[in-house]
Amino acid sequence: MNADWGLQSPRFPVPHFFGTRTLPPSVQGRFALGHVTEGPGEAPCLATLKQIHSTKSIILKSPVRPGPLPDQEGDALVTNHPGTLVSVRTADCVPVLLVDEQAGVVAAIHVGWRGAVAGIVPETIAICVTQFQSHPASLKAAVGPSIGPCCYEVDAPVIDPLRARYPDWPGVLEQTSVGKGRLDLKRLIRHQLLEAGLAPACIDTVELCTHCRADLFYSYRREGQVIGTMVSGAMLPG
Repeated sequence: MNADWGLQSPRFPVPHFFGTRTLPPSVQGRFALGHVTEGPGEAPCLATLKQIHSTKSIILKSPVRPGPLPDQEGDALVTNHPGTLVSVRTADCVPVLLVDEQAGVVAAIHVGWRGAVAGIVPETIAICVTQFQSHPASLKAAVGPSIGPCCYEVDAPVIDPLRARYPDWPGVLEQTSVGKGRLDLKRLIRHQLLEAGLAPACIDTVELCTHCRADLFYSYRREGQVIGTMVSGAMLPG
């Protein structure tokens, strides 16, 4: 943990942060929905997109100019351009950051239950491999703050597709009553990272629950509406 407004993974080797609800307005304002804007300090531009709970990734293979990213919808940003900070916004969903320093590629992924079950994490890894000549064994991942299983009880609309798509679902879902259970999204994502070929030592997780920690995080489930989101991002230095 570093500044009050942001957390960092000690094992993630490039500039990055997981934002909190105290991210200064002067910084958060630069992450306008669907825009790339002039960024602070070492990041000349900050990239984000309209998130839609999908498995779609947007690839940035060339420098981007400050201004709108027209019609860019998806839930992952991938780039090999140094100085472009790819980012996602969350308020209970999981921010996941990936980097392969050897291949020179970095990604930011927004993972809700729909994206997790549909496989946005392994699909983004596949893009790093096929488009940027990455290798899973060279990738490092940081999994940020999200709602924990302590506070994330789900029912049939979540459980049914989880069971249908993910054979190891009993390892990530604790049944609490008939037709209900507590879902551990971070554990599901870790399983997917390992299955994709990442080494256990290359996966770091911030074990904080956004629902429990009202002092640090916004939570859609706790607040019943979106009153704010946390911004998380990473970039290749240069």
